[in-house]
Amino acid sequence: MQDICLVTSIKILGITITNHLSVGDHVCDVISKCAQSLYALKLLRNHGMRGDLLRHVYKVVIVSKLLYASPAWWGFISAAVLISNV
Repeated sequence: MQDICLVTSIKILGITITNHLSVGDHVCDVISKCAQSLYALKLLRNHGMRGDLLRHVYKVVIVSKLLYASPAWWGFISAAVLISNV
């Protein structure tokens, strides 16, 4: 017989939701991933990638991460989460 494990968060379709219906963990994760992508873009720029191509990669990678499912979780975000990540 398997034991049922109590968890405090779950990732559904790429969105992390806590047991308090908070998406703060999801927002922190998205911001972290975007920061890593910005660093990669900086490296690409330093290696000579053209500005128009960098903008295209930015739109495809970073903007898509920020906008993915944002209509679903936007109402659940608190100002405290946004301030703590600045």
